Amino acid sequence: MKKIVAIANNTFKEAVRNRVLYVILMFALILIIFSGALGELTIASKFKIIKDLGFMAINLFGVAIAVFVGVSLVYNELEKRTIYTIVSKPIGRWQFLLGKYFGLLLTVGVNVVIMTLFFLATLHFYATQADGDHNLFYLLATSIGKAFVNLFAWSAFTPTQNVMVVIAITFLELAIITAFAILFSSFSTPTLSMFFTVLTFVAGRLNEDIVRFADQIVKNALEAAEAAGMKVHYPLSYYLAMGAAHVVPNLGAFHRTVEQAIYEPSVNIWWIGTVAYGILYTAGILGLAILIFSRRNFK
Repeated sequence: MKKIVAIANNTFKEAVRNRVLYVILMFALILIIFSGALGELTIASKFKIIKDLGFMAINLFGVAIAVFVGVSLVYNELEKRTIYTIVSKPIGRWQFLLGKYFGLLLTVGVNVVIMTLFFLATLHFYATQADGDHNLFYLLATSIGKAFVNLFAWSAFTPTQNVMVVIAITFLELAIITAFAILFSSFSTPTLSMFFTVLTFVAGRLNEDIVRFADQIVKNALEAAEAAGMKVHYPLSYYLAMGAAHVVPNLGAFHRTVEQAIYEPSVNIWWIGTVAYGILYTAGILGLAILIFSRRNFK
């Protein structure tokens, strides 16, 4: 365990020196801060716009951090030949890979916390302003203070009800994407790893649409067979669609759980299945990454 922690700590220190990380974080914070101003330009509820943009920024920029930082972690060790020094010590390859994963996940987690603080402060700023307080210093001080309280007391304030639950679910989704970034980087180049990870994220978000597409193929095949009076034969596209739906993560389930957390706050058991699925799927991907990496020839 100490070896994994040491590698994770070193990975985190290496990741925070990556300038791409700060560029991504800066764009995320700008989007979150100005989400209130964008809310003024629409006829929809300002707080709905702020929440939608805030959640979107945390999710998408969190994925960007996992992809741009994670895909090169293992490759850099191979490119710089430092992997030989590491594996020559009493450190298993599985410990090395898990250390890289948890170090990257810590990097993603720290950035999610920073984005969440700005997001919560923005929500409290406009909520306090709506109550009739217009002193800028008071608004800033109050919103920042409430944002820090919210990190530990999730239900302390009405405007941010279930926000931290959504953030936790989003972080679990990012943990899956981070695991894929490590998986692909364990056997491929950074460019291909980035492409595969982004493709996995997109396919995961469209997972339920893929299933509906397969159901439509079945429906069309049944109608065609009934009209022709022939036996039903499912086309190859059906098997490909169902195969893809069962392989890629069902990230649509996380999105649906987030919507339940926002619009059905009285329901308190909807997240259990999603959390269990996320943990088990992440463990499976990491297990596959370890299996591939343990058999890789570094020469």
